[in-house]
Amino acid sequence: MPKTCFQLQSCVRAARVGFGVAWALLWMVGRLSAAEDPFWRDHVEPLFRDRCGNCHSGVKTKSGLDLGDFASILRGGDRGSALVPGRPDDSLLLKVLAPGGDPHMPPKGQLTDEQIGLVRTWIQRQKASDGTPVSNGVPAVAASAPPRKPPVWTPPSDLSPTRVVDRFLELGWKERKVRPSDATDDAAFLRRLHLDLVGRIPTETEFAEALADRKPGRHGRWVDRLLASPEHPRHLAEVFDVVLMGRRRGDFEDQRRQNGWFDYLEASFRENRPWNGVLHELIVARPRNPEERGAAWFLYERKGNAQAMAEAVAPLVFGVQIQCAQCHDHMIAREIKQAHYWGLVAAFNRTRNVDTPKGPGLAESAIGGFVSFANLKKESQPALMTLFNGRRIDEAWPKEGEKEVDDPARYKVPPTTDKGPVPAPAEPLFSRRSALAEAVTTDNPLLARAMVNRVWAMLFGRGLVHPVELMDSKHPASHPDLLDWLASDFQAHGHDVRRLIRTLALTRAYAMDSRPKGSKSPPADAFACGPEKPLSAEALYRSIVQLKASGEAVKATDRDLRRAFVRQFPDLFPTEYNATLQQALFLSNAPGFDALLEPRDGGLARRLAGIPDPSKRAAETIRIVLGRPAAKDEVREAAGFLASRSVEAGTKQLLWALLTSPEFQTNH
Repeated sequence: MPKTCFQLQSCVRAARVGFGVAWALLWMVGRLSAAEDPFWRDHVEPLFRDRCGNCHSGVKTKSGLDLGDFASILRGGDRGSALVPGRPDDSLLLKVLAPGGDPHMPPKGQLTDEQIGLVRTWIQRQKASDGTPVSNGVPAVAASAPPRKPPVWTPPSDLSPTRVVDRFLELGWKERKVRPSDATDDAAFLRRLHLDLVGRIPTETEFAEALADRKPGRHGRWVDRLLASPEHPRHLAEVFDVVLMGRRRGDFEDQRRQNGWFDYLEASFRENRPWNGVLHELIVARPRNPEERGAAWFLYERKGNAQAMAEAVAPLVFGVQIQCAQCHDHMIAREIKQAHYWGLVAAFNRTRNVDTPKGPGLAESAIGGFVSFANLKKESQPALMTLFNGRRIDEAWPKEGEKEVDDPARYKVPPTTDKGPVPAPAEPLFSRRSALAEAVTTDNPLLARAMVNRVWAMLFGRGLVHPVELMDSKHPASHPDLLDWLASDFQAHGHDVRRLIRTLALTRAYAMDSRPKGSKSPPADAFACGPEKPLSAEALYRSIVQLKASGEAVKATDRDLRRAFVRQFPDLFPTEYNATLQQALFLSNAPGFDALLEPRDGGLARRLAGIPDPSKRAAETIRIVLGRPAAKDEVREAAGFLASRSVEAGTKQLLWALLTSPEFQTNH
C-alpha cells in the first residue's frame, strides 16, 4: 500500500462512519486460441451468449448450431459451417445476422450495426489470430486444438527456481511494456513476510533483530526462520481450513477442533507432507493411526452428501468448479462436462457417515451406487467414473434385472450387522474412494497447477489464474509458461509445499514496493508491484492482540473475540475486496475490540501513555503500529491531536485510528 501520510483528525472522524478428458489433457499443456483472443472473450462471446445463447449453446443447439466456442462455430450446424475464417462476407453467420437475412437471426430483434461490426471484425481476424493455414476457407488444423505455441523461454536446468520465476515475470513485463516497482525497504518486507508466513505482524524484538542484520542473503535467512517456526504450520492450518472447508457459522469450528481436523492440518504442514499425499488421505478418509484421525473430518462434515463431497474435491485436484455442470455441460467452460460432475459424484455415492469408538468415520459399501443422470434434453446416461483429468475408473455394472447381493467376502472390513456402535467403518475390497484418490493424486498435473496457483494467490493477492478455483478455458493464465513450469517443478519435487513457498517468497516480485513506478499502476496480473491484500480475520486479530501485549508474540486465545473478527472479516482470497459498514461498526462499537485499547498495566497503551511529550508519543505509536518511521507531517498532526486530549483518551484514540486504518489492515 502506498505509504501516504494521513490527516489524523479527519481520519478519526471519517473512520467512525466507515473505513476505507482428451481435450482436457490438451488444455493442461496448451491454450485454446479462442480463449486467448481478447476480442472474442471481451466482445463476441458475451454478445453470442446474451443474444443467441437460448437457442445456440451447449445446452440447446437449434438447427444443430452451437455458438459457444470457435470450434463449434466452425463445425456449424444443419446448413454447414457458420463461418469462413478471414472472410466475413462468405460466412453464413454474418449473412443471417445482417438486416434482411433469410433466415434472419436473432428471430426477435436486430443486432445493431456496431454489434454486427464486431462479429465482422472477429471473423476477419481469425486467419491471423488462429495461426493455422487456411485453404479454401477451412483451417488445416482444427481450431479447438491448435499446436502448442513454443514457450517464451526455456529455463536452464542449473538455474534456481526463484530466478526462473523472476525471469518469466521479467519477460512478461518487457512484452507488456510494464515498469516494475523498485524493491521495498527491509521493514516493509519483514512485515509482509510475517503476515504471509506466520499470520501476524512482527514483534518489536523481531523487527530490531532482523533489521540489525545487514549481511547479504538476509531475506533468505528471514524466510527460513519463519518457515521453521511453530507458528507457520498453525497459520497454514488456519488458511487451509477455510480453503478446504469454508467459513461456517455455529459450532463447526469447535467440531473440527474436537475431531482432530486442525491437529491433522497443522501436523501435515509441520512435517511438510507431500500435498498430493495429504489430498489422498482426505479422499480415502481411512486414518492409519491416531494422528491422522482428523483427515476423516473433511468428508464427514459433508454429512454423507456425495454431491457436496465431489464439489469440495474438484477444485483441489482439478482446479475447477464443477457444480455448474450438474444439469448440463458447462455453458462457459465447455471442457467441463456433465459426465465429469456425475462421474465424480459416483465415486462418493457408496459412502456414509458412521461413529466409531475411535471417532467419526466414513463407511463404504461394496455394492450399489449405479445411477444415471439426465441432461436438459432428458437424455439419460450412466454415471460412469469419468474424471476431468482424462482418467476413468472402470467397474462392471450389474446386468439389467440382476440384483446385487452384499457379502462379507466383498470386504476388507465388513459392515457390522449388530445394532449399536460401529466398531470400524466398512471397507470394501474395491473402494471407489481409494480408486479415485489414486487417479487424482498420482501423475495428475492439474492437482499441481491448482496448488501452485493457490499458493501464488496467498502470497501475491491473486492467482496466475484468477479467480483461483476457475482454472478453466475461459480464465487463461496471465503467465501460462510460468504456471506450467511451476506446476511441473512442484510435481517433480514431491509436491513440497514449503519449498514452493520459499521459492515464491524470495522472488523479486514478492519483494517489490507496492507503489507503482510512475503515475500509472500496472495491470494487477502483471505482478509488477508488491502485493496488496486485506488481512484475514485471524491475522488482524492476532496482530492487534500482539500489540496490546506490549509488542511480544502471544497466543491469541480469546475465542469469542476471535470469532467476532471472523464473522466480520470472513473473506479469504477475495476476488474483489470491499470494506463493509458492519466492519466499520464492529471496529467502532464492539466492546471486546475496545477493551484491547485500554491502557492497562504492561500493555502497549499504558507504555505509550507514559511518554509525556506528545510528539515523541505520536512518533513512537506510529512506528510500533505501522512498523515504519513516522513522517514529519504525520507527527505534527498526531501530536496536535494528542495535545488537545487527556493522555489516556488521546493515546487510546490514536491507537484506534491507526489500527482501523487501511495501512494497518492491509498486507502491503
